[in-house]
Amino acid sequence: MGNAHKLRAPLLYTISCRRLVLPGAVALALAALATGAQAQDVTAAATTTEAAEATDAAAKEAKNLDAVVVTGSHIRGTAKEAALPVDVITAEDLRRRGSPTMLELIKSLPVTGSVLGESNQTNTNLGAQARSGAGTINLRGLGPQRTLVLLNGKRFQYGQVDTNLLPQAAINRVEILKDGAAATYGSDAIAGVANFFTRTDLLGFDAALNHRFVDGSDGDSDLSLAYGWQGENSNLLISAGAQERSELSVMDRDWSYLPRTVNPTSYSAYSNPGAYFPLFGVATVDANCAALGGEVVNTGNIPTCQFPFAPNLNLIEKEKRHQIYGEFNAYFSEDTSFHGEMMYAVNDTPELRTSPGFPPFNGPTGPFTQFTTPITNPGAVTALQQAGYNLAQIPFMSPIFLTYWRPIAMGGNPLAGGMGGTATERKYKLFRTSAGLEGSFTDDVQWQASVTYVRDKAWANTPDILTSRLQRALNGFGGPNCSGTVAGANGCQYFNPFSNAIAYNPALGLTNPGFVQANANSLDVINWMFGTVAIKSESEYWVGDAAVTGKTGWDLSGGSVDFAVGAQVRRLDFESNPLNDASNYLIQPCPTPGQTNCAFPTGAFIFQGTTVPARLSEDVEALYGELNLPFTDKLNMQAALRYEDYGGQTGSTTNPKLAANWQATDWMSLRGSVGTTFRGPTPANRAPGGSTVVAFIGPAGGFRAVDNFGNPAVGPEEAFSYNVGAMFHAGNFNASIDYWNYELEDQIVSVPAATIAGSMVLPTGFVDCSSALRDLVTFDNSNTCTQGTTRGANIARIRSDTTNGPTVNTSGIDVVMDYVFDDVMGGNLRLNANTSFILEYDQEAFYYRDVLVSNAYDARGYLNYERLPGTVSKWRGNLAAEYAKGAHVLRAAVNYIDGVVDDRGRVAVQTGGSVACSLANAGVVPGCQLSTADVDIDSFTTFDLNYLYTYSENLSFHAGVWNVFDTDPPQTRTSLSYDPAISSPYGRSFTIGVRAQF
Repeated sequence: MGNAHKLRAPLLYTISCRRLVLPGAVALALAALATGAQAQDVTAAATTTEAAEATDAAAKEAKNLDAVVVTGSHIRGTAKEAALPVDVITAEDLRRRGSPTMLELIKSLPVTGSVLGESNQTNTNLGAQARSGAGTINLRGLGPQRTLVLLNGKRFQYGQVDTNLLPQAAINRVEILKDGAAATYGSDAIAGVANFFTRTDLLGFDAALNHRFVDGSDGDSDLSLAYGWQGENSNLLISAGAQERSELSVMDRDWSYLPRTVNPTSYSAYSNPGAYFPLFGVATVDANCAALGGEVVNTGNIPTCQFPFAPNLNLIEKEKRHQIYGEFNAYFSEDTSFHGEMMYAVNDTPELRTSPGFPPFNGPTGPFTQFTTPITNPGAVTALQQAGYNLAQIPFMSPIFLTYWRPIAMGGNPLAGGMGGTATERKYKLFRTSAGLEGSFTDDVQWQASVTYVRDKAWANTPDILTSRLQRALNGFGGPNCSGTVAGANGCQYFNPFSNAIAYNPALGLTNPGFVQANANSLDVINWMFGTVAIKSESEYWVGDAAVTGKTGWDLSGGSVDFAVGAQVRRLDFESNPLNDASNYLIQPCPTPGQTNCAFPTGAFIFQGTTVPARLSEDVEALYGELNLPFTDKLNMQAALRYEDYGGQTGSTTNPKLAANWQATDWMSLRGSVGTTFRGPTPANRAPGGSTVVAFIGPAGGFRAVDNFGNPAVGPEEAFSYNVGAMFHAGNFNASIDYWNYELEDQIVSVPAATIAGSMVLPTGFVDCSSALRDLVTFDNSNTCTQGTTRGANIARIRSDTTNGPTVNTSGIDVVMDYVFDDVMGGNLRLNANTSFILEYDQEAFYYRDVLVSNAYDARGYLNYERLPGTVSKWRGNLAAEYAKGAHVLRAAVNYIDGVVDDRGRVAVQTGGSVACSLANAGVVPGCQLSTADVDIDSFTTFDLNYLYTYSENLSFHAGVWNVFDTDPPQTRTSLSYDPAISSPYGRSFTIGVRAQF
């Protein structure tokens, strides 16, 4: 292995900032970082590095180490010289914590904000983050698109990274740079950088199996296998990982399905049983509403059946993930080396549950135009009789106008199984390869060059009912074998929209007393009515890097002035294609196939929109330079400057950064940094085409389709950030404190659909039809807006354009403390505390087209429902105690996330009466009351225990209990009655695992 040591030293300085350290350094790093508590702040000063030293011998070895590349700089240096706040978590840390998944690790970091969690529903207040099935990193709560993710120092994939695709079995450690870093890494590093490093020291096989037992589900499993080979002048790593997560239904947690008077957000007035108007009749609610689990109330003067859709959903989605990773390093000569890596990953969410069926926001002739059914429909006469109409009246009541309804609701989707929710599918595949060479011009000057290629594919399949087929089936001409012109004959079938077609509610286990077997809908006609919004997107991403690093030949009092200069080119080719005609706006913009000139081209489906095929590309060129200036032995400064050119209307940007570290005393050092950062718009941000999502729009009183469009004129966003900190070391006590501040200008956002609606809907509930944003809203009734008549509930669709939004100011304080008690009953006891406290998070006023879309507001400590940036807890932190003795390690941890306030305040809930309910008359008029849910959302505190037993050098076991006291998530008025940004739906769970090396 002596030559293997020689191999890693040259590889230390790859362009990727890869830290292939000597085995002695690995020993020190593990001793320093494997605290078993939250990630240690090992960033800068020798005091902080020494804080985690386990032995004097390791410390002596550290003093003789060659310099390493620290995340945040391209220059070789030592931890003593670094001046940036970086948290490090090693694979050993994770094992001592019970082997959490990448998602659980990220959620546990106090420096993160809201991230996609166990449920990737788009209606859980995660806003634009919601890429179903994906994981995200959201440093400082500035949005996951502003955290740059690297693998071995190179960009992992384009844009917002899905952390579920990372090769977990190969990861040795992750370094979190908690500071703006565009001057070093370029676009997207506004909030900071997450740099994942793979293993380099493995010899032989390393296999691990972990399982998490979860009440109400089959639990979560994780299997990994890695093989490492060490040659005389080369080494090889191959790893494979597979994770499987089981679904957990809303009905498996008693806190998630709440009465409408507590949480009206998880109920909808669009139901089946629904409401209807018979010709010459009055507004009528289907007679079996209450029997199937609904609640009859008046929405204004119209009675509705309130549909509880939450029971059909999942708190945790079923998910399967696989990763294969390979890495090869070779030393060709005394000063030339090669590094290559390749990986393939799949993330599959095969049955992401949504509502059993969507409401028909697109009607037969346009948005919200009414579907009708004749009296000849087999269910129509029965429905009218059950509603109290007599046989003499019924013949004169055709057609029947269907109003507040959806084709499938309380009976569940019979095509999907489970609790009746529709099964949508999301799948992602990623292939990534990177290769680099490095060598030396002289003993003091090195060169590096590398290229990275990433191919990213995504599929999304969302079932929805085709508008034209629904109306045909209501008229008796449905089904795959329909022929002829006689309704209900020659293979033609009716679709019965009334509750007498429903046998039972599968989610609530309720039997329908009004069910008539002869009127039940066939699976053939239901399957025929459904189409699929099917979209495939694919990107190819190239990144080329070249750099020269070394000594300038100038010396200061503290040593040599070192430099790094380099260039980077990035190329993106992206395309998105609908996979069928119904999904393609260019082929079927209207409900009727073949028609292209309808007044309201809202697509083929009753709810989901269609997609315009897209072909996008981007070229970015960058130059950068860095200097390391050791003015004295105690004062070191780093300067960086980066130029990036996007071309087109976006243009170029130049970003400087300065950082300094001063060893003020033997026990204290100070550090600070200041600079600007930049994020350019993506090709999708600039593309004129659009796509459609579904979102809850409060001013409209329910879910609406939101059409998102790019904007070729959108400009870049820029930020000014600075960080000031101090580090302390006294014996076995170590601590660091940092103040950070970001001012983000011209943030690239989509104009929030809810705020568009809110800016138009007056306090009276009526719409201001003269609003300058009128063209962004499509109303029912043929898109007619009549002043004094049209209400917020008449909003059918909203167009949301990409634009440069308001300035954001946020700041806070990070504190890390660590103390080691030596020789406690023959072992060592380590106490660690890590917290991040947000001092401010202010959104300035948002103007669009010179219209005030939203007032300035303080987002800190609020749920921020339907507004940026989502939930912002004032502080997050954890406290851990770890006791290690011989083969045994016991760890206890308390994790805390501060509660927030629901910025909506109280909301009015209609429980009856004939007067439209509002905050102004809640508790005054009959049938109108305030929601009983608390405005104050409680904090979330959990206690975890983990035990690690090393049976032998090659075999270890672990067991743990997470959330020992089975703490429920705090109650929120969101669709699932909890906020994934604050809490977890798992409850108490148990973990076991085994690891074998051979």
